[in-house]
Order: sequence, then C-alpha cells, then structure tokens
Amino acid sequence: MPNLDQDRKFLAAGVQVLSDYLLSKELFYPLGGDLPRLTLGNLLLAQRRSTAAGSELYSHEIAAVREKWKIAWGQKASREVHTRLELWRNFISEYRSAAAANADRFSVEVRHRAILQLLSVDAASAAELDQLPGLDSVLKGSLSPGAFVWETQVSKGFDPIEFWFLYGKLKSK
Repeated sequence: MPNLDQDRKFLAAGVQVLSDYLLSKELFYPLGGDLPRLTLGNLLLAQRRSTAAGSELYSHEIAAVREKWKIAWGQKASREVHTRLELWRNFISEYRSAAAANADRFSVEVRHRAILQLLSVDAASAAELDQLPGLDSVLKGSLSPGAFVWETQVSKGFDPIEFWFLYGKLKSK
C-alpha cells in the first residue's frame, strides 16, 4: 500500500495526464518512474486518502475532467470494475482455500474492495457489482472486526459503515 507521500506524487502525475488516459485504450496507464499505473480507482483512492489526511489535492481538477469526459469516465470505471472484481474474487478464493497462508495479505488485497466501492458510483454498467454481496458474505464470516487496516490518519476518510471491510483482519482459521 502506498504511503501518503506516494499518494501525493501519484495524484500530481495522474492529474497531468488524466484526460489523455480517459481517451486512451489503456486501463492501466503508465506514469513512469516508480509510480503505480494510473487507473480511476487508484486515482480516487489516492485522492480519498489524501483528503482524509487533510490535503485536498487536485479535487477541482479531477472533478472538472470527470464532468468534461463523463462518458469516457464511466466506461473506464466499468472496465476497471470488471478487473478489480476479478482480482478481489481471486483473493477471496485463495483465502478460502488456504486461510493461514493468505490472511496476512488482507491489508494489501482489500484495496481492490475499497476501489470497487469508490468506482461503484461511476461504473456505467453496475451489473457486475451484483456479485459483491456474495463475496462480502464470505468476508463477513471471516473478518474479525477491529482496527482500521491502513494508516490511522486516513481512517476518517473511510466511514466504518460504508467501508466496513477496512476495519478488522481476516481470521487465519
């Protein structure tokens, strides 16, 4: 999981090319250096984390691009939902097969579930999101409620009701 300084660098680079990204065919757009690839989910998550830590970076710029390229944004969001859902489903499956070997990966892998939550607002077709309740049911049965999984200073940006899956850890059975 990137730290807040990495989130800020990612946001700065991502905002610079956001329109180009939306109009490209790439889902995972290279930003160069050691930065993660640009996706709407990565951008929204970094923005949410930065805002929660008290730094509302690029909110206006992102909102302007989101409004200007609304259809392209929705299409990209839908494509990413498909990919993130597959990654999340794979993790849940791996955890169910070998809980002890995979429980410690949760704080990293739950990023996909958080991104799905953030993208659900923008996905042009939310039909795939109908699979989340089944995956969430498995998770609820295996999650020990507890502390926020990432840095404490970003927890206020993730409501414990909406983002319940970020508050706890997986049982290693």
